[in-house]
Amino acid sequence: MKRGGFVAVLLLALSVPAFSADKIVWKPIPDAILQIDERPVKIWNLFQAGKKIDPLLLQLGARSLVIYVRNQQVYEIKPEQLEHKGEDLVWRESDKPAKPLATSDWSTRDIGSATRIRVRLTGEGRLIEIQIPQLPDLRGLY
Repeated sequence: MKRGGFVAVLLLALSVPAFSADKIVWKPIPDAILQIDERPVKIWNLFQAGKKIDPLLLQLGARSLVIYVRNQQVYEIKPEQLEHKGEDLVWRESDKPAKPLATSDWSTRDIGSATRIRVRLTGEGRLIEIQIPQLPDLRGLY
C-alpha cells in the first residue's frame, strides 16, 4: 500500500467513534409475558440483544431497566440514552450507571416452553417475573 493510501485508511479508522464496539442493538421479544407482584402490566416492552436473553432491556412506561441475568444486576437507564432504529433500540453500554439497583430473590428457570426470570427490586419491594418463550428443538424430528 502506498503511503497516501495508508494515511487515508489511518484517518478513516481514527474517525470511527471508539464507543461503537460497546453499542447494544436491542430487538423486541414479541411473545414475552411480564408480571409485577404477580399482576400483569399494561404498558411495557421487552428487548434482547440479538438472540441472547442476557442482557435484557425492560421498558415500563417511561422507565428503562437493563437486566444482566447472569451477573444478577439491574440498572436503571435514562430513556434519552436509547436511540430508536425502527422497532429496534440502540444503547451504549458505556452509559451504564456506576451502581446497580438493589435486588434479591433471583431465579432463572427453564419451565418447558419458556425461560422464567424472577428478581425482586429490594428498594421498591417489587417482584418482576419475565417469561420468554423458547422455540422447540425440532432437529430430531427430521
